[in-house]
Amino acid sequence: MNPQSNSELSIRVVVVNESGFIREGLCRVIERFKDIKVVASIPDSHRLSEIAQQVHADVVLIDAQFPSQEGFEATQRLRESGGITRVVFLSINPSLTEVKRALEAGANGFLLREAGVSELEIALQAAVEGKIFLCPTILKRLSKVLDIEELPKGERFSINAAQGRYSIDDIISKALRLGILQQEQ
Repeated sequence: MNPQSNSELSIRVVVVNESGFIREGLCRVIERFKDIKVVASIPDSHRLSEIAQQVHADVVLIDAQFPSQEGFEATQRLRESGGITRVVFLSINPSLTEVKRALEAGANGFLLREAGVSELEIALQAAVEGKIFLCPTILKRLSKVLDIEELPKGERFSINAAQGRYSIDDIISKALRLGILQQEQ
């Protein structure tokens, strides 16, 4: 783990969600994690790059359901700004378009509504370490079909375990065929 601020050992997180209720809940959950702290909570991603830089954010947790796909565009702007802030998306909808667009924009993680609190913590930590994290639900289902070794229980799940043999496109394509992700119409 290599958080941006050397003066603190905590992973610094910005939560971005237009629902104040959900944002507040996510902040409370994250604050319970050891060595992870919320440094900003914002309702939209319009000034995300600026805010992330001001608070020295290590990770941004952003809602994938923003109108007009602004979260994906903000992620791309964050990447293009040259900063080292990582992005993890949270979604209620496991669509192929969302997952692929998030990863193409430069996200380091994607969590589905089936993910639990522990997966959120793992995703934030993995992002700081520069790993790409997909919801364990997807990886568990894919491991059976792609002949990936059994994923260890209680350990960090990340796509890196599968990436030696399969590309993101291969994994997403297989997930689409299996119905784990849905094609948008």
